[in-house]
Amino acid sequence: MAARLALLRREGTTSDGRSFLIRPASGADAPALVRLRDEVASEGGLIAATPGERSVLEEELSLSTLVGEGGLPLTLVVDGEVAGQLLVSRRPERYHSHIGEVAIIVSNRARGLGLGRRLMETAVDWARAVGITKLSLAVFTTNERAIGLYRSLGFEEEGTRRAHVLLADGPRDILVMALHLWE
Repeated sequence: MAARLALLRREGTTSDGRSFLIRPASGADAPALVRLRDEVASEGGLIAATPGERSVLEEELSLSTLVGEGGLPLTLVVDGEVAGQLLVSRRPERYHSHIGEVAIIVSNRARGLGLGRRLMETAVDWARAVGITKLSLAVFTTNERAIGLYRSLGFEEEGTRRAHVLLADGPRDILVMALHLWE
């Protein structure tokens, strides 16, 4: 168990001198994670969410369910404050159990420091350790910065779903990307 937790814990200093820690999320993170999601949702156009959409209790239950289904919840802390989250969901069905679905958000104040990359690298290492052979994600086609990150990590485009998400300001296309880990 200690070795598995060590795999999921990364810490260091950002290029601008701030300390960071990536660690498994816990129910105690729920209030800060709800605030983070609301903050990123209020920017518009980065995630399919609106501020106030999820309660702290819903977040706690979501984290618990994710772990119970063999998934991975990570929390990014920068200078003592929650600044990011990465989730890898797994489907229990036999023919899909090799796939992990990735969702990631990073606070505006922590972007551009390589922390999204560190979160993704942690998820890739975990996926390899637990036998996942494909990581998949969906990103708005307009989120060029995130798409660039995913491509740099080896994710490939699998297709575009037109008008797949309906936000308050209209429909959005999403790009489906995947990283194959079987080699």
